[in-house]
Amino acid sequence: MPLDELIRRRIMERKGIIEELRNYAERLKSRFGKLTMILYGSYARGDFNLWSDVDVVIVSEYFRNRNFITRCIELNDAPPRLEPVCWTPDEALKALTKPWWREALKDSIIITDDYELGKILRR
Repeated sequence: MPLDELIRRRIMERKGIIEELRNYAERLKSRFGKLTMILYGSYARGDFNLWSDVDVVIVSEYFRNRNFITRCIELNDAPPRLEPVCWTPDEALKALTKPWWREALKDSIIITDDYELGKILRR
């Protein structure tokens, strides 16, 4: 396969994942209300491979008073390979003060941002 065709296919695959996440975020909003979803990791950077997970941070007030370890289980209709981190808005704000999370989210793609966390990420 020519290199330009391979590159085109990878670009289309990445766009497909982003579109699938946008659709999923809309479904989650109908269940959870306000929502921020941020794609990070290899799909956000564009260096994904066959075995890559789709790493996302999902922020919603819905997660408040739910067990941190099990709250993402409610995402049983998630797209394949989705690896979510589920935070409340307060947890997200705290995480974004940590250098490790700032670095992990450096090349992220905002899927939806009702909590306006993108403004914090871009500082």
